[in-house]
Amino acid sequence: MSTPIINNPPRFQTQVRLLLDYIEREGLKAGDRLDSERDLAKILGISRPSLREAIQVLQVQGRLVVKHGIGIFVLDEVEGEKLRDSLKAAQHRIEELFQMREILEAPAVEWAAERRTDKQLLEMKQAAQALNAAVSEDPIDFDKVRKLDMEFHLTIVKSAQNQFLNQTLGTLQEIMYRSMDNTLKLPGRIDASEHEHGVILDAIEKRDPIAARLMIIQHIHNARDSWFKYLRKQND
Repeated sequence: MSTPIINNPPRFQTQVRLLLDYIEREGLKAGDRLDSERDLAKILGISRPSLREAIQVLQVQGRLVVKHGIGIFVLDEVEGEKLRDSLKAAQHRIEELFQMREILEAPAVEWAAERRTDKQLLEMKQAAQALNAAVSEDPIDFDKVRKLDMEFHLTIVKSAQNQFLNQTLGTLQEIMYRSMDNTLKLPGRIDASEHEHGVILDAIEKRDPIAARLMIIQHIHNARDSWFKYLRKQND
């Protein structure tokens, strides 16, 4: 299976342009705080999830910074460079997160395909259905999707019936929570992820451990590659 290619659609580019035009129109300079997300979304005529995507792009570019609980601020060139440097360092941490997911999840899906019970298969299908339903909502609640995505993966891990993996569930949950936050908001990634989940689940249902293992590795690699391509594109 080929790796999904991320292309920023015109709508996505427009959201970023709208926000930049607003900053310029209002004469906002380094250190100035933008309006609240709710007010900004109304002013720009876009949804709050769409606004968050635009803010995320400008954060990667080093033009904005979000101080949680305080607000969104314009950055000067020096501070923007510092932020870009910190994001480069974060790439290494993200790479390690995906490496750990592969180490833990690849054997888990293989064992799940071999050992799962009918009840556990039903639980996996229900988790997938709940996730697909959340993805279909408009607007998408990304926090909800991330939690359901993580639950789908953890349901598979639990069905592997391996004591070591069960002991590492808390750690794996934290690894998933961080890595999924970096990928699910990327254009096109949710649709690709939904397809990949379907292939993984089909392999587990057919008790095909090799196909299940190969697909989870492909799934993790696709998520990782999508994130890094996105970062590189925004920094070009």
